Amino acid sequence: MAKSKNASRHNQSKKAHRNGIKKPKTNKYPSMRGVRI
Repeated sequence: MAKSKNASRHNQSKKAHRNGIKKPKTNKYPSMRGVRI
């Protein structure tokens, strides 16, 4: 799981950097927190 997530983020990180890595990172954080709570 950790390996899969790392690879996914690494790939998206390159593409997100061009579009704005800040937007996807903020969306991923609250999304996980909401589901956990």
